[in-house]
Amino acid sequence: MKGNHKVRWIFNVKIIAIIFVLCSSIFWSAKPSYALSYGTLSYPQGDVGLLRPDIGVTLELSEGKTPESYHFYLNDKELNVSYDPVSVKFVYRPTADLLPGNYSARLVLSFNGYQPITINWKFNVIKGAVSLSSETTKEQEDGLQAINDYRAKLGLSKVKFSSALNTAAQKHAQYLSQNKIDPIRTSVSLHDEDPALPGYIGKSLRERVQFIGYSRSSSEDVAYNRVSLVEAIDSLFDAPYHRSPFMVPGLVEIGVFKDGDYHVIEFGFSDGIAPELVVSPGNNDVYVPTIFDGHETPDPIRLHTGAEYPVGYPIMASLNGPGVKKVSLVEAELKDESGNAVSLLKNEPGKDDHLDTEVIVMPSKPLELDTTYKAKIKLTAIMEDGSTRPYSKEWTFRTESRVGVGVLKLHKDAVAYTLQMANFGLNRNHLVSFGLNEDKYLLDLIPYPMKQKPYIQDGTSYLYIRDLAAALGATVEWDDSQKAAVYKKKDKTIIFYTNRNAYSLNGVEYKTESAAKLIHETTMIPVRLLSETLGAKVTYEESTRTVNISY
Repeated sequence: MKGNHKVRWIFNVKIIAIIFVLCSSIFWSAKPSYALSYGTLSYPQGDVGLLRPDIGVTLELSEGKTPESYHFYLNDKELNVSYDPVSVKFVYRPTADLLPGNYSARLVLSFNGYQPITINWKFNVIKGAVSLSSETTKEQEDGLQAINDYRAKLGLSKVKFSSALNTAAQKHAQYLSQNKIDPIRTSVSLHDEDPALPGYIGKSLRERVQFIGYSRSSSEDVAYNRVSLVEAIDSLFDAPYHRSPFMVPGLVEIGVFKDGDYHVIEFGFSDGIAPELVVSPGNNDVYVPTIFDGHETPDPIRLHTGAEYPVGYPIMASLNGPGVKKVSLVEAELKDESGNAVSLLKNEPGKDDHLDTEVIVMPSKPLELDTTYKAKIKLTAIMEDGSTRPYSKEWTFRTESRVGVGVLKLHKDAVAYTLQMANFGLNRNHLVSFGLNEDKYLLDLIPYPMKQKPYIQDGTSYLYIRDLAAALGATVEWDDSQKAAVYKKKDKTIIFYTNRNAYSLNGVEYKTESAAKLIHETTMIPVRLLSETLGAKVTYEESTRTVNISY
């Protein structure tokens, strides 16, 4: 599970979460017709597993022509077909289930001044074909919401369910689970199906979307992990190759399904309007993870000799839209709060065979918690017509103050999350609340269990230093020789002595009347000492017996 950077399997054996990626594109077949050239995409074709598949043609004309007339025939019977002049699509949706068997489809188009165009294709409705169900489970609805949460913080439009893609996701997840496909101990891909095994609907994603009669371009993410569907989606987004489809502006619909430990997401894309550069993390994101520990196939650091996990959270730039063939990386830069350049591992098309219109930039070491970073990316887009265009982005983001708090904030309320990005940007303070009578504390309204409840002695309230450090994005170690807890955050090191009334701040020792204490063999820090040492605003609400720390 990404929040803990580990996954525990039955028998208490540590297993990495295996995630795979596959993309499928639509290929146009070009045909000449006198002076009018055109391309067509006709569907469905081959074996179809639906009783009521969409049957139609998407047309690409060399000139902006509108047909004078059009006629659609199924097994030589003329039927009414709908025509969308914007997308130039002709679609017939059966009003009743088709019987199993072979079908011949024909679309005849007439244009003024040209001879008629006839487009023929065939398909077969297999025995046992099913109907699409528009019903979804609570689990699927949560998965859709999680994906839209990520789209929201990237500034992209929401997506909706596709009954066809939900069916494809369900069938593939059930195939993987039924046959107990093991990508860890075998070389079998989670994206392939074997026709000899039960539940088979198509070897590749392309064959499976064809099987369910889906006509848009598509891609697929699969996670193999013993977690909830939403947690699997979180792990897919964190993994850079699998984050790519989330970032496409033209993503319009999805299908999701979980069966056992297998989580499948099917993505469906529109053609888009114009090329658009999208970066992740987004501008002014205030809860960016600091760390990435791999667990992805293909392995993003395989190109970098000597690189080891964990690395910093991957930064991505993706350029998608009509006419974009490929991108090349011109410049990538990341600087910390002091203006120092962060060492980067760079994956780009031409060097990484799994990238075409995206680049991946990974800090070679984990980022610091609760720290502002400035990023810069410059790309050159190679267009399908051979021309080139420059694209660039400079932006700022801030890392989360505690590992995992960002995703909890996002899924709790994505609207509030994005408003915080827009209204408060990087100047947003964090608020930690310790209730002296509680067993949980709140970090930016997200509850966390306390490892040690607050302690009150002689009217003085004490907090457990490890709870405090976790809430404030710091680390703490015990120095037995000094009988002191060593607290570190960025350029601040505080030594809290438990055997005398003193503390040390960055090597300078100060006297205090409120020293740390060992209580039940744990280091407890008096509340009144916090403002002295941490540079944070500390207040106490008597009515609720709550300590509030703003930093």
